[in-house]
Amino acid sequence: MNELFLALIKYTAIFMCTLYAYTRLLRIKLRAWDLFDIPLFAAFSAGLYFVKVYIKMLVPIGFLIIGTAFLLLRFRKTFYETATVSTIALGISITMIVPSSIIGFLIGFALYFIKNETIKDILLQFVLSAVQMTGTFLLCKIKRLRSGIQPKSKNATFDILLYISIICIFTMMLLYAKEVTQYMIKVVVLVIALCGLLLILWWRRHIAYNYREAVEQQNTERLESSIEKYKLEFAQKEYQLAACEIFVHCLNKILPDCATYAERAAAQTGCAAACHTRDMLQDALRDLNLTNEKCSFRNIPQTGVSGIDAPILRLYTAAERKKLDVSTDICENVERLFTESTVNNHDIHVLLHYLCDNATISALGLPKAKVRVEIGTVDQKPLIRIYDSGKAFDEAVLAKLGLEQITTRAGAGGSGIGLFTVFEILRKYGASFTLDEAPEKDGFTKLIEIVFDGRHSIRLRTCRESVVAACAARKDMTVERVEHSDTETLHDGTNG
Repeated sequence: MNELFLALIKYTAIFMCTLYAYTRLLRIKLRAWDLFDIPLFAAFSAGLYFVKVYIKMLVPIGFLIIGTAFLLLRFRKTFYETATVSTIALGISITMIVPSSIIGFLIGFALYFIKNETIKDILLQFVLSAVQMTGTFLLCKIKRLRSGIQPKSKNATFDILLYISIICIFTMMLLYAKEVTQYMIKVVVLVIALCGLLLILWWRRHIAYNYREAVEQQNTERLESSIEKYKLEFAQKEYQLAACEIFVHCLNKILPDCATYAERAAAQTGCAAACHTRDMLQDALRDLNLTNEKCSFRNIPQTGVSGIDAPILRLYTAAERKKLDVSTDICENVERLFTESTVNNHDIHVLLHYLCDNATISALGLPKAKVRVEIGTVDQKPLIRIYDSGKAFDEAVLAKLGLEQITTRAGAGGSGIGLFTVFEILRKYGASFTLDEAPEKDGFTKLIEIVFDGRHSIRLRTCRESVVAACAARKDMTVERVEHSDTETLHDGTNG
């Protein structure tokens, strides 16, 4: 019975030290109700005592398994984090047994006057446990451990603590074995081999850490150099922009007066040169006014949602650089519509980006290229319509539309990822998709309509029999055959 009491005191102290070290290493704040863990630790200690009676060498492993399981259930950290940090915490608790034993040996002389050996042993064990817990508390106050540790950090501190803790647990197992004194030389060799193995593992990790730090340092220096280069380029562009602002300001200020004077001179003199100068200045003034109007974005609809505005501005930029007619129609409450909707703005941006790019490429493939974007609502649901005047989709593309990545522009750099990504976004929100090859608006050959209504329907309106036949096997698509005049020639070069 005396040994049971001593084991309860000793093992409970080890569990308490492990709990405290674990919380300090992970910077977890203990609460008042954690004091109720002490009776639970006493129960664990009683179980380990019976393990000690039969297989004493398994007691350190019992501390590790029981402690890890308790901490995992108590604090709900990841298994890797709990297992490694609890091993280090147990190693700290075992290490504190050594100084507590030395101090306890000295205190044992002060208890010499107590004649009852049972009481003296229990008091001595209480003192040893108190010294062990005090030592653990003071050890966790040092600067290296006070700030905690990160199991996934790239420094070697965590690895060193883990390897030393494994050595401590392994050494405690050997000391608990009865045959240690008989095979002391073999035990020493085994401990040295374990330490060497752990040292080699740590050294390999340390080399890897140093290599990663060197690579990260090189990447950091490269990025810093790139940032400085971009800063210089930005400063140059800013300087050029400031100079251009002065130039444009002078044109806006001087050119109207010059045009007025030229008009007066032409009216008064009737000189052909003056009339020609007047006409050139008036043309230049019209172009300048038009450019000023475009730069102010006055005629470009703005929604206030950057994910929607950016693709639309890219359309107008393409119209300035190429022979492309662009028009838009955006409802007034579109900003509130997409803000209050569950649709992510980034997804809208990606969707508009791909659809507008595809429409632009398709329209520019034929004369009189036109693209139109309409954004509004239908039954209070967000609606997007993209019109273009380009060629119709190939039958092979329509047969696999949204099912796999396919393109008819493989030779021109097309990959099919655009429409495939669009359908991934549609599936995400259950949006409905309609492709109309006979839109009602003049000058347009096809319309893509998307409604975020949660129905996830796919509809195709076409006047081509070949498309109806190609899509007949699809169960997820509704194909609607529309009539056209006999004299009509389709934009894909066929008559249906």
